[in-house]
Amino acid sequence: MVSILKIHISPVKSMGLINFDEVHVSEHGILEDRRFFVMDAENRLVTQRQIGKMTQILADYMPRPEQLALQFPDGQIISGEPGLGQAVQAMIWGRFVTGNVLEGDWNDAISEFCGQSLRIVRAHEPGTSYDEFPVSIISQATIDNLSSLTDGEMQFDSRRFRPTLLLSGAKVHEEDEWVGNSVRVGRQLRLRLVSRDPRCAITTLAPSTGERDFDTLRLILGYRPNLRAAYLGVYAIVEQPGTIAVGDEVTPI
Repeated sequence: MVSILKIHISPVKSMGLINFDEVHVSEHGILEDRRFFVMDAENRLVTQRQIGKMTQILADYMPRPEQLALQFPDGQIISGEPGLGQAVQAMIWGRFVTGNVLEGDWNDAISEFCGQSLRIVRAHEPGTSYDEFPVSIISQATIDNLSSLTDGEMQFDSRRFRPTLLLSGAKVHEEDEWVGNSVRVGRQLRLRLVSRDPRCAITTLAPSTGERDFDTLRLILGYRPNLRAAYLGVYAIVEQPGTIAVGDEVTPI
C-alpha cells in the first residue's frame, strides 16, 4: 500500500521544513505553507538559492488567531502577531505575488542572521507563493534509490527535496507513472499529477545547514539524462480539497 510517510510545510518560503501529522489541503494547497516569503532591499525574491543558511531558521504559523514564530539555530525565538506594513510585489516563477512587509523585529533578526538587508512579506492571498504548483510529491523509494547510486557516500534526507508529501510503499519512480492522471489521498483529497519536478541548486545543499555538500543534480542527470532539467518527484494540483494525515492511503484513480 502506498501511503503518506511525512507531510512537510514551510510557512516562510525557503526556511526550514516542519512536519505536520494532519493538514487541510485547499484548492490552492496547504494554506499555512509558503504563506510568507523573503525579499531583499531591491524587492527581489530571496530563497536558499541565494542564501542557503535560510534553511536553519524554522518558522511556525497559526492563522487563527494569527501568530508567527521564527526560531534561529542559537535558540532565539521571535513570535507574535505579524503586523502588516508596506505593500510590495515580487516575481515568483513568472508571476507577480503581492503582499505586505511585516512590521516589528522580524526583519532585523533575519537580516542580522543572513548578513544582508532582508524583509519578510505576508502574501495577500494564501496559496500563492509556491513555485510552479501547490503540491510536490516524492517517494522514499525514489530517494533511497538515489542514495544507492552514491556508493555509500550519501544517504539523502527527504528534506533536501522539500516535498509536500513524502510517500512510503511506492516503487522507485512510481510517482512518475501517475503524471497526467489523478490520485486519491485519504478519503477526501484528490490530486491531479501535472508534471515531473525539475530540480534546482537547492538539492545540492545540506538541508540542516544550507551548505553545498553534494552535486545532486549531476547524480540525477547521470542516470536520468535530460536536456531540460534534472527531474525527480512530481508536481500536483488540487482537484478536490480535503483533510489528510500521515498514514493515509494514496490510490491512483
